Amino acid sequence: MRLSTRATYGMRLCFMLALSKTPLSASQLVKQTDVSLKYVEQLLRLLRTGNIVESYRGKQGGYVLAREPHNITVRDMLDAVDDGFVAPACVGGACDDLYCPNRIVLDKISSGINDVLGGVTLADMINDCRAGCGSDK
Repeated sequence: MRLSTRATYGMRLCFMLALSKTPLSASQLVKQTDVSLKYVEQLLRLLRTGNIVESYRGKQGGYVLAREPHNITVRDMLDAVDDGFVAPACVGGACDDLYCPNRIVLDKISSGINDVLGGVTLADMINDCRAGCGSDK
C-alpha cells in the first residue's frame, strides 16, 4: 500500500492540530510543513468536510480537531482526504474468475490493512511518536 502525498500531509496536519493547545492558522501550518498555502488550505477543506477539523474565524481563530484524537482513526483521516485503501477487484468475490489464485491472499491482506486503518487512532500515533519518533531505533 502506498500513501499519496495528500494522505501523508493530511495526517501530518491532523497530528499537528492534535498536539496544539490552541487553534492553528493555515499559515502556521504552512510554516510547520513547508507546503504551499494553497495545498494546506485544500487539505484543511477536505478535513473539514470529513468532520475531522473545525475552523474558527477571528483573531483567536484557526483550525482545531473536531473530535478528540482517540476518536479519529487513520481510516477517518484517509477517507476525509479521499485516499482510503481500495482493495483489488478480486477481493470480496468481485472477480469473475472462480479459481483466482490471488483472492484468498488479497482478502487476508485487505482485511489486515482495514483492521489497522480502523484500529489505529490519532492518539495512538501521538503516543507511538512520543515513544520513538526521531529516534535511531
